[in-house]
Amino acid sequence: MIEYIFKLFLTLNSLLLSLMVFLIKEEITINPLHPYLSSLPAVISYLLYFGFIFLLTLISIHLTNFLDTDTIDKLSISAIEPANDAFLPSYLGYFFVALSAPNIEVFLCVFGIICVFIYHSRISYFNPVFFLIGFNFYYITNNKNTKVLIITRKQLKEPKNAEFKTLKRINNYTFMDMERQVL
Repeated sequence: MIEYIFKLFLTLNSLLLSLMVFLIKEEITINPLHPYLSSLPAVISYLLYFGFIFLLTLISIHLTNFLDTDTIDKLSISAIEPANDAFLPSYLGYFFVALSAPNIEVFLCVFGIICVFIYHSRISYFNPVFFLIGFNFYYITNNKNTKVLIITRKQLKEPKNAEFKTLKRINNYTFMDMERQVL
């Protein structure tokens, strides 16, 4: 059950930057909320939006402590390939959707549809804020030719040097590595 909640949380986190882009495009700020805030420049609202998204991403990383732990032995890894670039074009597409939505109703409708599709795909775990925190995305192929997605702080290049002792299982094909790179 926790995996489904965590996956929903990751899905929403990955899409919140597109909401932020829409709010900036529409010049929606927090200024009207209180008379003392009316003199704040719009950029403060935008920084607060990003801060909120950053905070939710940190919370999602903390929530991994409640997921099941798994390991991948380096002898079982046959190939490693970076996945960062594979997700970026799709993610940029969300920004273009946010920029082209004419109003909040259309945006929320499209946002909801995208949310459902992303929830059921691997791309739901791609959150560009992870890059700022030092995470990378890799596809790992094992000796049985099964490909899994690993979200890790490690820099991976060769299978013989990759080992994962503290993986958190998001689902059977996606794991988050909570071990830091040893230099």
